[in-house]
Amino acid sequence: MAQVSAELAEIEQAILEVPQVRGVSALHALDRGDDGLVIVTRVGLSPTLRLADVVLAIADVEHKVKTTDSRVAAVFVEPDIAADSGTPTETIVIRALD
Repeated sequence: MAQVSAELAEIEQAILEVPQVRGVSALHALDRGDDGLVIVTRVGLSPTLRLADVVLAIADVEHKVKTTDSRVAAVFVEPDIAADSGTPTETIVIRALD
């Protein structure tokens, strides 16, 4: 179990190296044996990012995770809208329409 935690810590550190990422609020791994690892994460992004920038940040996170551990077959990234509790959800939804 400690080895898995160390591996996730390494993946989390790689995610935090993406400039737009403010934090990692969830990080899970599913080992599918010969099919590789599936990583699921929720990352905090600035609510002021435009939708295109959010998409690029997510792609950067996926790339970082896959290059950190060669066993990773799939990465699912959810932007955490609670990354900035001072920003109401409506603001994020409206900015997404830009």
